[in-house]
Amino acid sequence: MLRRYPIIYVPGYGAPPLHGLYFRSRLEIEGFDVHEARLPHLQLGDIPRSSAVLAVEVQRVLSKFDADKVNVVGHSLGGIITRYYLQKLGGWKHVHRAVYLGTPHKGVYLAALGIFTKAGRQLLPNSDFMRDLNSDPARCRNIKCLSIISRFDEIVVPKESAILTCGYNKVVNWPLGHWGLVFSNKAVGWIVDFFDGIFDIREGSVSVTEERAHEFDDGCVSVMR
Repeated sequence: MLRRYPIIYVPGYGAPPLHGLYFRSRLEIEGFDVHEARLPHLQLGDIPRSSAVLAVEVQRVLSKFDADKVNVVGHSLGGIITRYYLQKLGGWKHVHRAVYLGTPHKGVYLAALGIFTKAGRQLLPNSDFMRDLNSDPARCRNIKCLSIISRFDEIVVPKESAILTCGYNKVVNWPLGHWGLVFSNKAVGWIVDFFDGIFDIREGSVSVTEERAHEFDDGCVSVMR
């Protein structure tokens, strides 16, 4: 019998609660219990603090649904908040699988436009925060992850920043921008299959490097360690 875990959706930088409404409803139609994390200051504040709040939200969801693990979907900055929780706060013990939508895993230069916020400064590619997060060997620990990347992402530039070196990378090759990823029915289908374990069987496994990013053509590459 297929075992399904409740999903926690972690919104992106400055995203209001209604932004993820359609995305959550689509996952609910697919039969999942979905909870949106309520993080302080619309995710504009200190990322470790937001991750600590996420840790509390995870425990609340585990109790509410009498589950031993959850699945997590993080959009944009929400993916970085999720990674910090997994890597630094022991979240890997409580998470079955994680999906990142348009997440700048190596930072993003446009974060300079939000330099007046703590999260904006932390998201800069050469920030101490991003260097520490990406040098942490725990980034590969025990969690199967999927990063969904859009070729037409106007925020995550260069697109190679969205490549996850310890997980699957699925590339969207049609005009779909950064904020539009949460409205993509195709992305929802990939996420459902990933959480159900069907994705692993269908996509297989090949290695990926940043140098091969130009080869992506609505395909999937993965690094599972």
